[in-house]
Amino acid sequence: MITLYGIEWSRAKYVLFTLAELGLDFQHVRINPFEKEKNAPGYLKLNPLAQVPTLVDGDLVLTEAMAINFYLSRKYGAGKLWTDRLEDEAQIYKWSLFAVTQMETACVDLILHRKVFDAKVRNPDIIQAAEKKLVKPLEVLNNHLAGKDFLVACKFTVADINMAGVLSYALGGEFDFSPYRHVVRYLDAILSRPACRKAGIAPYSESKSAHH
Repeated sequence: MITLYGIEWSRAKYVLFTLAELGLDFQHVRINPFEKEKNAPGYLKLNPLAQVPTLVDGDLVLTEAMAINFYLSRKYGAGKLWTDRLEDEAQIYKWSLFAVTQMETACVDLILHRKVFDAKVRNPDIIQAAEKKLVKPLEVLNNHLAGKDFLVACKFTVADINMAGVLSYALGGEFDFSPYRHVVRYLDAILSRPACRKAGIAPYSESKSAHH
């Protein structure tokens, strides 16, 4: 039995999206990374950093959302969320790591300082820096998506789950994606998938309308 620890709005949402796409049965234990439950001795044995998500699948205990998604896709999603060619597999890693290393911190900063934190601790300088940091990677992503529906191999893969999951934080943080029309089209399609809705991630169009 698969068990996933984490709460919907945390990085666990990337994994919830994958589990839903694969139609896997799993137990969901809602660990809030901002609450004391993350420091429970039983959970610290699984994740000594007291972070989420954590996946348990039989004897395997795995942390780090991207690693979990790669594992689930390769074990349960061959032919569905993965690819057969090594070159395409490399692109799955490339775009997933691109999302994490180039954009995730800025995307999370936007939602924290516009929505999550109390008004008195929100920092407009951090918001401005985050929006500036996203410009170049979004230009690269937008150019890559011209004429494409998906990131890799002309098919929906776990790379799209990882990318859309990261960018959904910026949506929640009221980032203006309109200058990146291919990214807007792409996000709307990926975040409108039934499995994404099941994972609790709002589609682009709904996120946009909620902010205007």
